Amino acid sequence: MKRAVVTGASGFIGKALTNRLLADGWTVYAVVRDEQRLAGIRGELRPVVCDFAHYDRLAERIGERVEWFLHFGWAGVAGEQSRDIVVQAENIRAAAEAMTQAEQLEAKRFLFAGSSYQYRMEPQDGAFLQKNLYGAAKAAARRLLWAASFGTAMRFNTVLFTNVYGVGDRSGRSTNTMLKKMLAGEPLNLISGEHLHDWTYIDDAVDGVMAVLENGRAGKDYYVGARELSTFRDIVTCARDAVSPGTELRFGEYEDKAYIDYGQIDLDALYRDTGFQCRADLAESVQKTARWLLHENEMSGVTDGGGAPSSYVVACVIPALAMGRGASL
Repeated sequence: MKRAVVTGASGFIGKALTNRLLADGWTVYAVVRDEQRLAGIRGELRPVVCDFAHYDRLAERIGERVEWFLHFGWAGVAGEQSRDIVVQAENIRAAAEAMTQAEQLEAKRFLFAGSSYQYRMEPQDGAFLQKNLYGAAKAAARRLLWAASFGTAMRFNTVLFTNVYGVGDRSGRSTNTMLKKMLAGEPLNLISGEHLHDWTYIDDAVDGVMAVLENGRAGKDYYVGARELSTFRDIVTCARDAVSPGTELRFGEYEDKAYIDYGQIDLDALYRDTGFQCRADLAESVQKTARWLLHENEMSGVTDGGGAPSSYVVACVIPALAMGRGASL
């Protein structure tokens, strides 16, 4: 029986990976703070309720060798906590403890979930600096784990994502917010959107992670996303055309000079080393996500006072989704 540990297993990507491993016949030790968030998962699941402060007990609680250790647990990925130095420093400590526990469990693979925010450039006194605190913490943890991995028998890799979306995401991340506004026919006030950006469908994200675990080269960082990027403006326009063609997109309403410096990221490394590349069509996967949001939220925010679909949804959104209408990049 193959065994894996997944920290942050109740998060969007962590849960999708857990489901994939279970479907492939693995036993998964799912490390979470709230076991209820694992409800509905089927297979050889072993919940391990544990917060960062008690990560030093993971090996003892699991009590048997594992093949893979996937560290996706991270606090403060958005909002005020993403700018809290104490919260981010605790994330680094927890990542270091996770690697220590993985070594005690004799794991053969240790995978760390990084972020493209490690390469986010933000304006400061007329220059652009990598000063994003969340990104800095991810980069510091990655560097620490990479250096420590040389003293272990584990193969270490980092995976990077920009913006993973899709069926199963119940968060308030920007992708969901925009899609819900489109479904409601509400205009979107946006940045100008000229910088390069990426949306990665959850199925591609999971397949990419599996490709790294199975065939990645030791010590390398792998970006899981498009090999050829589009602008934020083009991506959101494509999503709008696929979901709700009548929605007004107000680009330039907000000023945001920050951007991800993709020139520092090897977008082709995963393809070169494993042959993997993303396959999801943006328009089709956005439509699939929108249909799921309509069902999951029971038309929340796009209904009339009695709970029935609004006239805009009936007239514009549902027909477009049913017909699979939309543009692709």
